[in-house]
Amino acid sequence: MMSKAKIGMVTIGQAPRSDVVPDMAALLPDAEIVEAGALDGVDRAAIGALAPEGDDEILVTRMADGSSVFVGKSKMLPRVKARIAALEDQGVALTILLCTGAFPRLTARRPLLEPQQVLLGVLRGLSHPGRLGVLTPSERHVTQTTARWRADGFDAAVVPLSPYEEHDAAAVARAAARLREAGVGLVVMDCIGFRDITRRDLVARLGVPVLVANLLVARLAAELLAL
Repeated sequence: MMSKAKIGMVTIGQAPRSDVVPDMAALLPDAEIVEAGALDGVDRAAIGALAPEGDDEILVTRMADGSSVFVGKSKMLPRVKARIAALEDQGVALTILLCTGAFPRLTARRPLLEPQQVLLGVLRGLSHPGRLGVLTPSERHVTQTTARWRADGFDAAVVPLSPYEEHDAAAVARAAARLREAGVGLVVMDCIGFRDITRRDLVARLGVPVLVANLLVARLAAELLAL
């Protein structure tokens, strides 16, 4: 009997990511998933020192208690790299970064899936009518997200919607209305915390394809491991 493929998943916050990993695991039959968080074991007081400063990119992530925190990307990089290396030491066949932020090229000894790069690759191989719509996690993210997509060659209509408030039907309706006004023909949910339930709601409201980052990278992982 063959042993299960072992897949590492690194979150910027704390593991386990019970909000998104179960949906991903459903697409990864016969895989053993090992989670690690860059903020595992870090208390609230210490997390305050990791808050974004100046022009550092803002990352929002989920804590083990279900709350969300804002952290600065530059301060998280060493922690993320350490978690990737630790998972590889545990024998994972590949690692998935559970964040759609743009990172400097991360070194890894095994295949490493970075959602932002996967999204860009898919979009560059895909044409569609209408403008590209991008959902970003908060109003604080809009300026940096718009600049990031523009730098990558996309004139995106960026709209805020927190993936941690998906139960708020009014918030989803507001985001959908703004995307509709922008004339979008495809929407990217640019945060790993967005889930299929919100995707289905947006598709019903907008009638255009919506890409969920965590499911996209899970499908790619399944392909890479022939699961």
